[in-house]
Amino acid sequence: MSALSIKDDKLPGRSSSGAADPIDVLKLRVLLAFLNEAPKVCTVTGFSNLFGEGKQKMSRLLITMEKEGLICRENVRNPQLTAYGLELAKRFDDRYNVVLNHLLYEGVDLDSAEHDALIQALYLSAEGIRTIRQAERCYQAKYRLRKQSSFSGEELCSFLPDGEYRLAFLFYRETACDGEIVSMANRGFEHPCTLSLKEGTGKILLTPLVMEARSKTTGALMTGSIRNLTYLEHGRFKPAHIENESLVIPANALSFLNMGSGIGQILHGSVIMRMDCSVGTAHMPESTAIFTMFI
Repeated sequence: MSALSIKDDKLPGRSSSGAADPIDVLKLRVLLAFLNEAPKVCTVTGFSNLFGEGKQKMSRLLITMEKEGLICRENVRNPQLTAYGLELAKRFDDRYNVVLNHLLYEGVDLDSAEHDALIQALYLSAEGIRTIRQAERCYQAKYRLRKQSSFSGEELCSFLPDGEYRLAFLFYRETACDGEIVSMANRGFEHPCTLSLKEGTGKILLTPLVMEARSKTTGALMTGSIRNLTYLEHGRFKPAHIENESLVIPANALSFLNMGSGIGQILHGSVIMRMDCSVGTAHMPESTAIFTMFI
């Protein structure tokens, strides 16, 4: 049995078998009950009835939680969360609700979602929680935009909280060639891209990669990376600016279509781009491609 804590992204460890520690899970249920249940429930008898556990087991657990600084039992008939216990309960409650909402959205039944959310609230890494929280924010934006068939990148950003969103993208050829619709530019950047929002203003960061291709002049295999990139906005091409190692364009340059509904809803944003490679246009001519981003 381990002490519950969230410090430096360190959470209780699983048992040697890899399964969730049932005592840790029960501790978490007690913490959340202190937040969400009436005071009369937050007693040995109340917890015993609520969780279907024996009174002796619940009494021992509360004594342990008192030793860990989570609860105060000066009045054994009316235990209270300590300041530390309250802070921890609120943080786990947030983690629990983030995971629960995500599972319910994905179609998991309520009983299974509540059970699994407890486990994930305990053991999921901070990065895992951040990823699910990002997905939840995207779901909320999609729901609020569900009745609009099309909208601008600026409108999308107005429905998303500030932060960084890792999103899938694809470069399409401007015109298909020999049945191939995906542009070579798709291999020229790290996947996924980043949509960064600050104070409601969004920008898309694309990080170039080194890639190989045959010279259009000599046929020799050459190595290079995307050097210059422009995007079409209001009828003219504008240069992307460089931020650290990324090429950056404003999110409001994209136009979005709303496709599908419910769990199948996809927000499809696109903008026409032109780019050339560091090996020079003689070997790799400037190309035009359609950048598409999916939410």
